[in-house]
Amino acid sequence: MARKAKNKGKSNLHSKNNSAKKKRLKIITAVVIFAVVVVFAFIFIKGCVETSKNTKGLVDCQWTPSYAHNASGDEVEMSEIYNTYYTNYKGSLTFNSDGTFSLWLSPGEASDGTHTGEYSVKSDDTVEAYFDDGTNTTFKLQRNDGEIEAITINYNDYEIYFTKE
Repeated sequence: MARKAKNKGKSNLHSKNNSAKKKRLKIITAVVIFAVVVVFAFIFIKGCVETSKNTKGLVDCQWTPSYAHNASGDEVEMSEIYNTYYTNYKGSLTFNSDGTFSLWLSPGEASDGTHTGEYSVKSDDTVEAYFDDGTNTTFKLQRNDGEIEAITINYNDYEIYFTKE
């Protein structure tokens, strides 16, 4: 009988060691999971900050066509683009904070041809635009000391420059 009691004591000791190992394993697992969550949260927050830094001065502003260059790089009158009087030529470009944009680039009224879609800032100098009709284009951002001063859009053989209104 004394032998059974001695073995029972070893069994309890072995059980306590297993229990302690399981607790340590749970704690280590919890710490690792917490660390992974913190790292992903940091990456996400950094991504949001970078995005807002890249879009600063882009969103919630009214951009209007100011001038254009032809394929040779020469500045041309806006009327040349549509073969119409400049007073009839109008346009606007607006980027919204919800990731949508609208582009109106034609003579007449905005209701004559506003194009809409979604956009994504790809770098400090490019915005990828995805039109609702399925076409895509890239808008180029012209910066001066980090501030966006113009947005360039390729249209036929022209580069049209939009500036803040």
